[in-house]
Amino acid sequence: MTQTPKTIPAEKSEDARQIRGERTRQALLEAAFDEIHQHGYRSASLNDILKAAGCTKGSLYHHFPDKHALGLAAIVDNIDRFMATNWLTPLADSNNPISTLLDILQRHVDGDVLCDVRLGCPLQNLSQEMSGLDEDFRTYLNGIHEQWRTAIADALRKGQNAGQVRKDISAEAAATMIIATHQGTVGLIKTAQSTDIGTSSFEAFYQYLNSLRATGNCTPGPKEGLAS
Repeated sequence: MTQTPKTIPAEKSEDARQIRGERTRQALLEAAFDEIHQHGYRSASLNDILKAAGCTKGSLYHHFPDKHALGLAAIVDNIDRFMATNWLTPLADSNNPISTLLDILQRHVDGDVLCDVRLGCPLQNLSQEMSGLDEDFRTYLNGIHEQWRTAIADALRKGQNAGQVRKDISAEAAATMIIATHQGTVGLIKTAQSTDIGTSSFEAFYQYLNSLRATGNCTPGPKEGLAS
């Protein structure tokens, strides 16, 4: 007597396909971002992306119509998560913006935040490579910088209202200075292929941030060894 094969409910089969599809999509996004970080968007190879993701061209074009769509989606997915985790959320949750900013920078110096000296910062690399060439990329990258600047400025204004940050400074101008200093230092680190310049500049950056504190709210200098 033969047994009748069990029929998998249609909804479970559809759920399984969706899960596989999402895994494939995420693998493509991660492989594309790594390829772009390694070689830049224009030199990124679709064949190398497919090989790294373990996907076929059919899978690629099921999820993305072309390299442009894949590249932009990969950049948005990665940079959005990075910025939210390392900058936007900590600043939004902060009750002491200067200390939070110093903690964020400390994590950069300690190597806890994504840092590849050889390849540099993906946001900075792409801003330099693509802003003058592609409006979709430029719009996204500019938007991320605006979110970053707004998050810092909002946190500083919150600190001003709480009496922690000097009221005579412009939160927007200070936020712009903080980002410019951070990105400039990251660029110098990549060019020098050494973190030494970042470590040595942190003390001056720390002093600038500490100068934004309201009178009576100053803290000791950087941790011992940071500027060595």
